[in-house]
Amino acid sequence: MENIAIYERKQRIEPSMCDFSGRLAVDANFALFQDVASEHAELLGVGFRDMNARKSFWLTVRTRVRFYKRPFLMQEVDAATWPAQPGSTRCDRYYRLSAGGETLVEGRTEWCVYDVEKGAVRPMSEAGFREGIVYSDARVLDAPYARFRHDFQDADRACAHVVRPFEVDVGQHMNNVAYLRMLMDSFSVSEQRGMKIREMEILFCMPCFEGEELEVMRRPTERGFEFGVRRPDGRYAALALLHTKD
Repeated sequence: MENIAIYERKQRIEPSMCDFSGRLAVDANFALFQDVASEHAELLGVGFRDMNARKSFWLTVRTRVRFYKRPFLMQEVDAATWPAQPGSTRCDRYYRLSAGGETLVEGRTEWCVYDVEKGAVRPMSEAGFREGIVYSDARVLDAPYARFRHDFQDADRACAHVVRPFEVDVGQHMNNVAYLRMLMDSFSVSEQRGMKIREMEILFCMPCFEGEELEVMRRPTERGFEFGVRRPDGRYAALALLHTKD
């Protein structure tokens, strides 16, 4: 058994991970963090197969990512991730991309464990972490998460999006990363060229499913933009912010 508190590996920024600028795309960065977290979870006894056997799965509550310098096409970076000591029903996990000792991107995600049979959140004590794990005290982006407004009557309808089959994950709902791709797709390439993407945070409120038509509501803020992803029933599936200013 491997009780690795901090997991690290090399990662080359492949062409499929980059946007028009030749840098790691915002949604691809979220996907990379999700992938290394999944790899680490396997070592800690709480990976996909372990959770599936317990009839449960990890549910992302919210994620914040801070971009200091987005890595470029074919650049080799060091990817690291580590979980915090689990709480009663939630667990934070942290991430870092670096190169040559320089931090490029940092992230933080709040997770919970969903019990498929009960249709409810499980206590972290039942998550299944292996015994003997020494959790790191290292923290990044540890300021309180954003408080979002749920009223978007003063916002613009930036775009519409139909949930496609390839966006559906093993939980049978829209994959978390697909939301980020959809939000960035609400901007044209010319609009994105003028942006300095500093930080993005997203709160997942409820699932979306294949075939549903979603509306991306967007309004400007002092530091960038705020989004609401509206379901066909009028409720919001996700709320997010994008900071383009420090």
